[in-house]
Amino acid sequence: MKESIRELEQLIIQNLQSNSLLKNEVEQKENEKHDLLKEVSLKIIDVIDSFENSAEWVAENDFDKVEEARKTVSKFKIVHRKLLGLLKSYGVTKIEFPDNRLIVGLCDVVETEADSNRKNDEIISVIRNGYIRGKELIRPAQIIVVKN
Repeated sequence: MKESIRELEQLIIQNLQSNSLLKNEVEQKENEKHDLLKEVSLKIIDVIDSFENSAEWVAENDFDKVEEARKTVSKFKIVHRKLLGLLKSYGVTKIEFPDNRLIVGLCDVVETEADSNRKNDEIISVIRNGYIRGKELIRPAQIIVVKN
C-alpha cells in the first residue's frame, strides 16, 4: 500500500512538473508570436510611411496636377488603405488625437513652437504617425506642439 501511495505521489509530481513545463513553453510561444507581430507591424508601418511621404512629395511639387501622376497616387492610396486594413485586422491602429493635444506616453515631441493664440501642448503638426495595439505602444507619434 505504501509503495502504491509513493508511486501515485511520484506520478502527481511528474504531472505537475510536465504541466509547469508546458505552461512555460506556451508562454514562450505567445511571447515569440507577440514579438513577431510587432516586428512585422513595424515593417508594414515603414512601407505606409513611404507611401505617405511620396504622396506628400507629389503634392508639394504640384505633380498632382498631372493626370498620370494623379492616377499613380490613386493606385498607391489603394495599397496604402490595404496595408492599414491589414494592421487593423491584427488590432494595430493609428494613434488619433481627438482633442488635437499631446498624449503623454504615445508621442515624441520633436519640436516646440510658441503661439499665443493656442494652448500649450496643442499639436501643430504630426511629423510621423504613431501606432498602438490595444494599450500597447507599437511606435510613438512624432509631433510638433505649442509651448508658450
